[in-house]
Amino acid sequence: MRSEALFINGVYETVLEEILQIQSVLPEQILFLQPFSGRVMRKLRDQRPTVESPMRLFLSVTTDLATVRYAAEIVGWDDKRVLSDAKRHALNRIIRPLQPNEGELYDASPTGDGKSVNLLHIRRLQRLEPPFSVERLVKSSDGNSVSAGRTTAGGWVYVKSDAA
Repeated sequence: MRSEALFINGVYETVLEEILQIQSVLPEQILFLQPFSGRVMRKLRDQRPTVESPMRLFLSVTTDLATVRYAAEIVGWDDKRVLSDAKRHALNRIIRPLQPNEGELYDASPTGDGKSVNLLHIRRLQRLEPPFSVERLVKSSDGNSVSAGRTTAGGWVYVKSDAA
């Protein structure tokens, strides 16, 4: 596992529960998160995680931004704007039956041209018991704790993976 992890602030819990329903019995089944942002997750793009070299993922939910409630492994990343038609079709064939509330690949960025960029391939999603404060996460960039005073969902930050 890498020394750096990704924390995403405020994912809809229904999305995570849908993934958890499958991965609780098939933990190696790769499923997908589609953050709304139109900004590229540069470190994932530049050092793509793989099944052999995953990146830890921490998640808070929209109803409780101050608490890390889920963790998973990122095992792949794609820029949705440049997917080939064949890959888009193959991904949608996985998403439609296994993540029916997602429907398929979509664009929902609230900024710019409305194009969502990042497609995270994840496995081994788990609900954390007990959950913990986001303040336990230490940002890679400056060594400070992630603030628990967030009031708006969205965004991400790279953190030390051993901080939790």
